[in-house]
Amino acid sequence: MKFSHSLQFNAVPDWIDHYVAYDHLKKLIFQIEKERVDALNNTSSDAEKMSEIVVQDQDKFLTQLDIQLEKVFDFYSQKETELYNSLDSLDHVLTACLPDLNHHQNDKYPNMMINTDTPLTTLDSTVNLPIHSINEVVVPTHRRKMSFESRMSTQTHDTQHHHEYVGQLVDLRSQLISLYVSLSELDSYVELNRMAFEKILKKHDKVLDADLRSQYLKKMVLDSRPFMPQTVEALRAQIERVERLYADAFCNGHVNHAVRQMKTHLRDQITYDRNTVWKDMVNQERKTLDAHVKEKAAPKMKKIPFTSYQIRAELMNTLIAFFFSVAVFIILLNVDIFGDRQENYCFALLIFAACMWATEAIPLYATSLMIPFLIVPLGILRNSDGSQMAAKAAAKAVFQSMFSGTIMMLLGGFSLAAALSKYGIAKAFASHVLSRAGTRPRWVLLSIMSVATFLCMWISNVATPVLCFSLINPILRTLPDGSPVGPCLLLGIALASCIGGMASPISSPQNIVTLQYMSPNPGWGIWFGVALPISIISVVCCWGALLLVYKPDKHVPHLNKIKPTRDKITLTQVFVMAITILTIALWCAESSIEEHIGDTGIIAAIPLFVFFGTSILGKDDLNAFLWSVVVLAQGGMSLGNAVTSSGLLEDIALQIKDGVQDLEPIAILAIFCFLILVFSTFVSHTVAALIIVPIVQQVGQNLPIPHPNLLVMGAGLACSAGMGLPVSGYPNMSAVMMEDATGKPYLKTKDFLIVGVPISIVVTLLIFTLGYGIMAGVGY
Repeated sequence: MKFSHSLQFNAVPDWIDHYVAYDHLKKLIFQIEKERVDALNNTSSDAEKMSEIVVQDQDKFLTQLDIQLEKVFDFYSQKETELYNSLDSLDHVLTACLPDLNHHQNDKYPNMMINTDTPLTTLDSTVNLPIHSINEVVVPTHRRKMSFESRMSTQTHDTQHHHEYVGQLVDLRSQLISLYVSLSELDSYVELNRMAFEKILKKHDKVLDADLRSQYLKKMVLDSRPFMPQTVEALRAQIERVERLYADAFCNGHVNHAVRQMKTHLRDQITYDRNTVWKDMVNQERKTLDAHVKEKAAPKMKKIPFTSYQIRAELMNTLIAFFFSVAVFIILLNVDIFGDRQENYCFALLIFAACMWATEAIPLYATSLMIPFLIVPLGILRNSDGSQMAAKAAAKAVFQSMFSGTIMMLLGGFSLAAALSKYGIAKAFASHVLSRAGTRPRWVLLSIMSVATFLCMWISNVATPVLCFSLINPILRTLPDGSPVGPCLLLGIALASCIGGMASPISSPQNIVTLQYMSPNPGWGIWFGVALPISIISVVCCWGALLLVYKPDKHVPHLNKIKPTRDKITLTQVFVMAITILTIALWCAESSIEEHIGDTGIIAAIPLFVFFGTSILGKDDLNAFLWSVVVLAQGGMSLGNAVTSSGLLEDIALQIKDGVQDLEPIAILAIFCFLILVFSTFVSHTVAALIIVPIVQQVGQNLPIPHPNLLVMGAGLACSAGMGLPVSGYPNMSAVMMEDATGKPYLKTKDFLIVGVPISIVVTLLIFTLGYGIMAGVGY
């Protein structure tokens, strides 16, 4: 929970206007930040002028801080006097009602009852001066005092006197409880405001790169009466005094019983206040959102043919896609295309799955879960002798195909990404790199794109865009309204993350699928050798295209500078980095240690059991894994196993081979790359890999001179090249959802078309030219 919400949630509702105006101060900080960037972009501003602006800004902020501090001081002084006087009055009443309710003394405060001055009148404003005597809680004497209840049992049975005494009892108890609640709320008031000053000063120093926190806190806040240690000690002493009075009056001197009873009332009051405040916070948040978000239009309705019923247009489209896919599936089940029942059924299932994935009639992962269910009843799988596999054996084979070393690599990559993100390692690295990029838009753009590409290699291109978007938020909030720099930066991150999806074996799900069909496994070394040159050149070309289209330097000469994180390196971060480096090193050396570990999936188990075993990652982190991606990959693997087992894959590959066998390998790779580019632009990158990569592998094996690994790796890299539409991959989907402060989206479809389509073509060209040369050089 943000501190602004925490402050409002824990504040006393009736006192809300007397707390530090945290949101107002935070807005002032961001306003000052924006004004500084605007002044920096003013060509007439020199160094001397900028220093004057900095001084003026700090004076402006200090003035507002002083106002808030004075507000807290005045309110606290007022409530302190009011509550302490009420306590003294109540003490006298209790003494009159119970003459034997004497107050105990000790050596530290011998004149506790003689001096009736409140700490407000006796406490000096100088920290070093001693505090005067105050009413303080002491250890009770050995003789128990009669409570009101005990006295009532010994009173005469005079009805009138009895009723008066009961009324007095109820009134005094209520007054004591109310006073206890008020004093506790005043104690909370002091602590919340102290935290508010500390948090807002920290925010000021971080955003404006200043050093005001330590000085102002020590010299102004902590030296003010409400926050002085003596004041806090006196307040808590008065709370204990109420506890003692309540104990002597109503609990036979048992302080613990008194505290338990009064805290019950305190909890009830807090629960009521918080429920009220929570409703107010929700209503306020809704009003804030309604202020800049367009009201949703009524859903478009369509009439169901041949009926009078209407349903939402979106649901209608989904139903049409679903029934179309089912119709195609049923038709293909009854058409003999390949002359073999298993192959015909498998082809029908393949087309059905492709239609369901392409149209997203149901979620992608739901389609993947449906595939194993259909494989066994259709009798698609075959034994090694060509006979139909029994249902029990087929079910076992399907489930075996759904879990492999590839899935373990996917889970291992998720664990590395979770640890690097959770402990701020990825953010710290990115912020330190960006802080050295300066303020020129062209270099900031190149830096954030390079950071995005690099981080995709380790925390996947699903998590990287979200992290990078948060990193450039200080830049986005200081841009002029309607500036093209914002869309330029966001599109740069999205396209760089798509390109980064090919940079390492764990940077995207499609790479994991590609590795499944490569034999022998290329290892991380060969993958880096092929993918990194393509990625680097692609990022540079994309950077140039963005500069050409958006011209960010022309619109905003200088951007707000990203501040690096100042947190100290912890032992946990060092441990996470050590395990990460060890895992990657073993993956890179997999080919040389294969006889000992068997599969890369075994290495992927290292971060899983180490991070979860040492509680570096917990159950919530495990639940946060992208299980939908895992299920999607498992469904694709079960479909790939079915296509292979039924003989369909070999038949399709042989027919394609007959048409391309006379072509050079580079031409065959180019054909498949452009086919995959089109498919992955309109459909998920992972789905493109699941459907096309197995076919490419079989074609490569059946060529006169086999090149399966060359074609499979090239096709796998081409899956990441599709970035011409907002739906082309996770990074684009994340970017198109980004909105400015007024709720207006930064990016539109035309932004992706203008830059994404040309870059997609450039990346594809690099894959079957530069990539082909490198892969041929390593023997593929």
